[in-house]
Amino acid sequence: MPAYEDVRALACPARHMYDVVMDIPAYPEFLPWVADARVLERREDELTAELVADFKGIRQSFRTVDRFVPGKLVEIRLLEGPFRFLESVWSFEETGPESCRVHFSIEFEFKSMMLGMVASPVFGHACMTMARVFEERAMKLYRGREQG
Repeated sequence: MPAYEDVRALACPARHMYDVVMDIPAYPEFLPWVADARVLERREDELTAELVADFKGIRQSFRTVDRFVPGKLVEIRLLEGPFRFLESVWSFEETGPESCRVHFSIEFEFKSMMLGMVASPVFGHACMTMARVFEERAMKLYRGREQG
């Protein structure tokens, strides 16, 4: 089963990076493999989200339940979609007033061997670059917030 893990030290508060991860409707703006994303339901410490992934022209929607501790943790688990298994965890640790450490991990397996052959390389690459792409988004927004 493909798995990926990344730990990064960032020059922004943990809460800011957490906010970027939780801004699911904005994913299509900065994640090239996400064609659409929306929150279907939100409760006190969890939400249900639906994403439409574009794997080299093959669009697949999937739903997740995301449990969270504001500013600290987001755990993502598959509800339904083209995966047999999908689990991801983001954790955020303050290391200073304007810095944090972010830990990202993900494991996935597609249901269909055929879809897996086409989509696994695309999704695998997306997973390997996920923390970097979120970091770039966070830094862009954080710098804009500092200047504004």
